[in-house]
Amino acid sequence: MTGHRKKPFSGKAKKAQLQARKARKAARQDRAAHEPHPANEEQQHDEPNVLQAFVPAREAAPTFDRKHTGSSRKLVSSFEKLSSETIERARLESMKPLKKLPKTALEIGVDAFPDSMDFPKRPPWDYNMSKEQLEKRENEYFQQWVSGIYERYEGQQSSLSWFERNLEVWRQLWRVLEISDIVIVVMDIRHPLLHFPRALYNYVTKELKRKIVGVFNKVDLVSEFTVFAWRKYFEQEFPELHVTTFSCYPRDEKLIDDTSTYVLKQRAKRPRKWYYHAQGIANILRTCSKLELDNKSVPVDWQALIDRYDNTKEEEEEEGDDEDNEENWDDESDTGSMVGLDDEFSRVLDISSQQATPHRDYITLGLVGHPNVGKSSLINSIMQKTVVSASRTPGHTKHFQTIHLTDNVRLCDSPGLVFPTLLPRALQILSGMYPIAQVQEPYSVVQYLAERVPVEKILALIPPVDDVDQVSTFRWSAWTILEAYAIQRGFYTAKAARPDVYRAANTILRLTTDGRILMSFKPPGFFETSTYEKLRVEEQKQLAIAAQEEQSNGSDDSDDSDIEQGDQGGKINITQGGAFALLADEMDD
Repeated sequence: MTGHRKKPFSGKAKKAQLQARKARKAARQDRAAHEPHPANEEQQHDEPNVLQAFVPAREAAPTFDRKHTGSSRKLVSSFEKLSSETIERARLESMKPLKKLPKTALEIGVDAFPDSMDFPKRPPWDYNMSKEQLEKRENEYFQQWVSGIYERYEGQQSSLSWFERNLEVWRQLWRVLEISDIVIVVMDIRHPLLHFPRALYNYVTKELKRKIVGVFNKVDLVSEFTVFAWRKYFEQEFPELHVTTFSCYPRDEKLIDDTSTYVLKQRAKRPRKWYYHAQGIANILRTCSKLELDNKSVPVDWQALIDRYDNTKEEEEEEGDDEDNEENWDDESDTGSMVGLDDEFSRVLDISSQQATPHRDYITLGLVGHPNVGKSSLINSIMQKTVVSASRTPGHTKHFQTIHLTDNVRLCDSPGLVFPTLLPRALQILSGMYPIAQVQEPYSVVQYLAERVPVEKILALIPPVDDVDQVSTFRWSAWTILEAYAIQRGFYTAKAARPDVYRAANTILRLTTDGRILMSFKPPGFFETSTYEKLRVEEQKQLAIAAQEEQSNGSDDSDDSDIEQGDQGGKINITQGGAFALLADEMDD
């Protein structure tokens, strides 16, 4: 069937359409002005993204209405909105010459994350409470928690990072933590400490008494030595955390030093067809199998699960190019659509109607973490099919979902949420925790990046100078980097034909979050000490010794004595020394 031919749309009709839309908007504003909800006048709930005004700290505290607490509640992450004065001040600051920092500026430890920044926990409740009573208690508790955060850091808004202010998103986290036997925290290997809240670690291990596993995701972006250093650092700082690695892409074997400018310039775009080359699924399951769980009534054949992924790795690589019609999991869409998911595996559960403890018939692996760390992609790789929708856009997952891996093992994917910290907001944006499309002021973010990473060299930018002799003495600023990159890419404004610095900044931020511009943090002492090199040498020695012992034990088993029943008088001949000793005994006879 052929489609209908497009009908012309005159300017007169367009004008009438705009007037009608304006009239509807004015009518809504008039109704809102007469309704007794003064606290919600600044919130535009008709928009898809709810961003509250950020002025003084007291006025930035969130408010709640029935639109977000009723049955039609929306799970949209809510952050603060910057003032126009803050944006203009950052724009002028970005025009100053860059202050290049040494490599040690990329070293970061647990001292940068104070323990005082706690996260909201579900208040006490019981099954005798009604749904309205429970929601009222949670609302009151959450408002007190948010108000306490702003009161504690009043006057320090610049040092307080963005954090999740939508109660519905926190409820999803509470639900996942309650039903999980093993909590799996997914972290981006480029800045794992930023994605691992110590408050969450203490809550899971000390209060809930659950097992916790840390997964370093996207390990293909950094060198193996960086992964090793972070693993040793986490094992030392968090003794109850079991660390493993995962990646949807194979690592480039040529990537030895991820701090070299030459290597950073050679980075290419990651392939879109990645799910046939997932690395580390068997290691995650192997790590979970070694944990001593409280729920001992559920029999789980972990070895069969591990063998499934060890045996299918080669088969997937052979079939990799034959599945061109498969849906791409790493979709760049911002819609967050759940259409087309398999109902057999993926289902949304009600928070208030299910059990508050791990299920007696299942072992539940709950995945938690910040936005855009790859939780949904990890689940899709484990299931080897698209069972949860994934996207590069932070906050794509809207509800937690349970996916059955076997009859008695299930995965639970939770929406990513941002914990409160005292880190620069530019670092949050560069780490992918904040939607780039909603960044109001990207200039300070590019300045933060360019002070630590040679962006102008990676992008091969040409200094805006008239004389060639001035190239060596030219000092870059974040603003000149954006102008040069806009000229290089042909980004110009529509009216004045000036270099479109905002579009250039937006593109650079997307290149950074995608890994093509690499900013990888390291544990303390990575550059100036040989601590991790010595640990690596020691670990390689231990692995070599263990391999030799295993080989010697295997040879001993093959040379064990053979017991043979004699034919004469029931005599038992015990022969030692293998086949050659047996031949010698026969010759003696």
